[in-house]
Amino acid sequence: MPYPTAAEFRDLLRTRPLEELVQGYIFQGEPFAFRSERRALEVLYRHLHQELNLEPDQLTIVGSAKIGFSVSPESFPRRFSPTSDIDVVAVNEALYDEIWCTILKWHYPRRRRLLDPERTWARYRKDELYWGWIAPDRIRFDVVTLPEILRPIHRLSARWFNAFRSLSRYHHFAGRHISGRLYRTWEHARLYHVDSLRQLAESLHAQAGA
Repeated sequence: MPYPTAAEFRDLLRTRPLEELVQGYIFQGEPFAFRSERRALEVLYRHLHQELNLEPDQLTIVGSAKIGFSVSPESFPRRFSPTSDIDVVAVNEALYDEIWCTILKWHYPRRRRLLDPERTWARYRKDELYWGWIAPDRIRFDVVTLPEILRPIHRLSARWFNAFRSLSRYHHFAGRHISGRLYRTWEHARLYHVDSLRQLAESLHAQAGA
């Protein structure tokens, strides 16, 4: 599909199913950020394959880098610019379940005797797991005990951080912040982005009625 303008997308939110918009404009198609530099997308995907063993069909660009403007309820319709972030969706059930099972191994023997801040740490992890996505590089370990049990997550967190930060060594991505969220399945990713568009549609409707 061609890139819509922000005004056209606003109309689409009123007239088309949100699932269709996510699939057609958010998940599929050539990213706006690489429309004149297609090799950059190949470099990005190859790098993430080498560093995290993620395949191209497990990755997609989202946000303003995909469509040309922000579709976040907080920043719509801010245009993609030379300094805009690039957001990557990564879908890998095995990596996701490795994190999930490791957290369970840590949590099960201690769930009745956790004290803050570990209780808060566990609550955040459960919230992420419920919604089906995790940002591995944002998991902190300085507030939990028994870190040896969590070592598999710590290793993945470091790999994830290094994989995305090291993209800066390519001239295609100089000056940009690139980050990735790990989803368990494409259905989890679809549900998240459909809900985001739902929030945007409701926000625009409220503004129109103000």
